[in-house]
Amino acid sequence: MKFKLLIFAALLSVACSRDGKLVCNYSAADISTTPEEHTMLAGFAARNDLSTELHLPLNTHCLVIGNGADKVCIISNDLMEISPDLSLEWRKEISAQSGLPLDRIFMHCIHTHSAPRNGGWRAEPGGSNYSHKERLHKVLVENAVKTITDEAAFRPFKMEVGKAQTSINGNRCEKTGPVDHDVYVVRFLDTKGKPIVSLVNLACHPVCMGPKSLLVSSDYPGVYSQILKEAWGGDVFQLTGAAGNMDPAEGPKMKEYAEECGRCLADSLLKVKFEKVRPTGEFKVVNDTVGLPFRIAQVTPEAVEAHAAELIGKWSDELSVNWSWKEDVLGWKELILSRFAEGKVHNTLDFTLGAVNINGIIFFFSQGEPFCEYQMEARKHFPGKTVIFAGYTNGQNSYLPSAHAYEYRKGYEYEIEQMHIYIKAPYPLSETMPAVYSEAIDKTINEAL
Repeated sequence: MKFKLLIFAALLSVACSRDGKLVCNYSAADISTTPEEHTMLAGFAARNDLSTELHLPLNTHCLVIGNGADKVCIISNDLMEISPDLSLEWRKEISAQSGLPLDRIFMHCIHTHSAPRNGGWRAEPGGSNYSHKERLHKVLVENAVKTITDEAAFRPFKMEVGKAQTSINGNRCEKTGPVDHDVYVVRFLDTKGKPIVSLVNLACHPVCMGPKSLLVSSDYPGVYSQILKEAWGGDVFQLTGAAGNMDPAEGPKMKEYAEECGRCLADSLLKVKFEKVRPTGEFKVVNDTVGLPFRIAQVTPEAVEAHAAELIGKWSDELSVNWSWKEDVLGWKELILSRFAEGKVHNTLDFTLGAVNINGIIFFFSQGEPFCEYQMEARKHFPGKTVIFAGYTNGQNSYLPSAHAYEYRKGYEYEIEQMHIYIKAPYPLSETMPAVYSEAIDKTINEAL
């Protein structure tokens, strides 16, 4: 009898694949801190104290879409970041336990700066963040595996998309610099038209709560998602777009500003007129890697030594006396030099990209923090297509300044001149990088169409 059921399940899977009907499953799980946990929050170097209490819940969201045996898993976490190494480790666990290939698993973080760190000594045994990281790991993996493997929970769906404008974001380095005020929503509904889950995509750092705030929070995304869940039904989560140069318009403040921005964004989204997506049955997943160029073609120990001396002389007097710039640069130099002996120094910064085509709607994923111009360009290059652009996926490893930033320079010193010290890259990125990255975005999206 068991054997017959297995055969029936296999035949059903093949039938679903052949008739082109897509199915989905969604679930979320709580990854908030407990009242007993006081953690070091991520994102602001100026924050020195541990968290005090919970403002808004943190969740891991998992949406799995499939066409028979072929599936893709999209995870969005209410966290600041997960390192590339840790993201890869956890995705491998999900793959091993679920049977879903690694390249079908995309792990995104919304980039809230009010979530606990999950890297560094704070997350090691005995550290303030250790218990939270261990629970986060367990809950995130279990939720994803359950969502992927619970075949009985998958159901047919319909899609609709909407677009709004928001005033909550602005360029964080230039008052009149590039800004993308577009907000996209993709809703997945059951066959009766009831929302299962809605994805909101915009470019804005969730940093309404600045370094003086010690509250654990999903920031403005947590505010608007609660409002929209009550109004629409189903769950709501964010895929943060190309927000490298996008902050809340008034910069980081406290929880009241997060609540104000969240309500403002919800007001805009509640006015959206959704358009139905034709169920074409399109389903395609693409993965790619791009080697982003450094300023020199060949990184050598001699070049690293010379660059360290240049940086110390150039910036030591201009940076705050409280900023241990010289020690940071010397520590970077020693680390990079040690990697040469292990053969771990590459001549490009490798970035993973991905794209998922679901009924003609494109979900594009990138590591790192791209500037907003990249998503604006991508949408221009594919007119008539809805492109959901998500950074912060499969590991947070670098800002990606735009061509405008390299030309303008003022205000972008960290991203252009100093960032590689802290992400432990062997050399700063070249000003030719934007063209290489833009071309890779277009190539990845084209392959998914």
